[in-house]
Amino acid sequence: MTIVKAAQAALESAFSQHAIDVDPVLVRSTRPEFGDLQCNSIMAAAKRAGVNPRDLASSVADAINPALFADVSVAGPGFINLSLKDSTIASLATAQLLDPALLAERSGGERTVLDFGGPNVAKALHVGHLRSFVIGESLRRILIETGADVVSDIHLGDWGLQMGKLLVGVALEHGWKGDGDVLEAISAADVSTATVDDLGRFYKLGNAACDDEDVLSTARTLTALLQDGHPVLRAAWKSMRSTSVDDVVRTAAALGARFDLLLGESDAHEEIGPMLEDLIARSVVVESEGALVVPVAGDGLPEKAPPVILRKSDGAALYATTDLATLRQRVRDLKAQRIVYCTDDRQALQMAGVFSAARQAGYDDGADLVHVPFGTVRGRDGKPFKTRDGVAATLGDLLAAATEKASSSLADPTAAQVVAIGALKFADLGTPRRTGYVFDVDKMISFEGRTGPYLQYAYARIASMLDKAAASGTFPAAEVSISCREERDLLVECLWYPEALASAARSYEPSEIAERAWLIADAFSRFYAACPVLQSEDPPARLATCSLVAKVIEKCLWLLGIGVVRRM
Repeated sequence: MTIVKAAQAALESAFSQHAIDVDPVLVRSTRPEFGDLQCNSIMAAAKRAGVNPRDLASSVADAINPALFADVSVAGPGFINLSLKDSTIASLATAQLLDPALLAERSGGERTVLDFGGPNVAKALHVGHLRSFVIGESLRRILIETGADVVSDIHLGDWGLQMGKLLVGVALEHGWKGDGDVLEAISAADVSTATVDDLGRFYKLGNAACDDEDVLSTARTLTALLQDGHPVLRAAWKSMRSTSVDDVVRTAAALGARFDLLLGESDAHEEIGPMLEDLIARSVVVESEGALVVPVAGDGLPEKAPPVILRKSDGAALYATTDLATLRQRVRDLKAQRIVYCTDDRQALQMAGVFSAARQAGYDDGADLVHVPFGTVRGRDGKPFKTRDGVAATLGDLLAAATEKASSSLADPTAAQVVAIGALKFADLGTPRRTGYVFDVDKMISFEGRTGPYLQYAYARIASMLDKAAASGTFPAAEVSISCREERDLLVECLWYPEALASAARSYEPSEIAERAWLIADAFSRFYAACPVLQSEDPPARLATCSLVAKVIEKCLWLLGIGVVRRM
């Protein structure tokens, strides 16, 4: 039972004695003189009953079982302040120490498809993918920890006109001059040995060449042939797609991100035809200037939102088309009860339109459709982050910069890598996802302040102390106890972890876990300065507190996708 659930049960009993039909809501007190918890629910109940709220609060306070509380008082117009007994805190902390879930509650296993990643074939991973991978992976872990049955999917950008442009680039790289047989040039090219850098060069060539209308027409023709299954184009495409996917998987693995599925827009291609036929037959789509569109509204869309175009007048499908087809597949084939999309906030309008279209078509089948947008990574100048050369930074640039900085402080290359990636992730996850953040490698690698290395160092310091004690035959006590005010404050911070986890899952906000980890580490720093551990009168008792702190910090860091080391 969590600290809030324990107090809530006592309040519910007191409420029922006074026939109060309002559920007691507890919040953490903002000031020490108000105790540990505060209930502000009396005012609503008193208004409904037509009685004085302070009088009702006093009656409820008198009825609260004192077994858990050192003090119950009434303040202001009817706030009930609750101060927990040290024995209550110690008992809950002991239960948390013994529970692998750290008292966190789990749900019934809602089938959740989490869509994050979204890289494009033949394009370098950039800072936006860092945010998508890092936030998406943290959400995957948070949702799993709260009991969801999560399937993660990368949703690769591997279809449409961009593939036609890539194939044009292949042809240009291998001798095609803009006339003659483009298929012959592609057939003669051996793209099986092409690297990711080669693919990026091919795409840039093709994309630039498509400024010419004739070349763009060729790209459109190649796109249509590819989608119709032309053997030469399909073979080249499969090879280049495989190269890109391998690179994405390697980078994701370096960041600790896991994808259960590696599907792309191409996997929805066969779904599009039957889907459009179904929408036409049920009059969900209408024709507008030769295009097929779905008028949309709701889902946060502005008034008079533009319709979602599913088929252009020339017969081409768009991103919204594959998004809707993919959503339909996820509900039908994966039995999704919730689909969470973790993407750049600039895609908010498109996602809202797709959600509205899905609901009108009935493709959602009652599933929750959630967009989890995030802001951008900026440089110190407030503009989109770039390298020293002034070009847009790739994901590799960010990883290299962080690793170089960490290596200057840590001699162990393995530890430096863990700290560098942890620093990047905490800089990303330590602020609310919609606000974005400034990429400042000096600040993020610092071992002081609200940083990943600060948290990793706090864990390492505790781990080192536990290892040192074990080497001398001293081990943590089986039960947690309280011997000083700083220890009490520290344990309360740990006991608030289940609430932070539940809130982070509800709001899809990893920054709540980052905040909880920092508050615990900061409280531990004060405890460590004021209360000796190995030199105390009862080292095992204080080691029990340290052991709990290490477990909660490690769990928080795991939820953020951040690794730990036992020595730094």
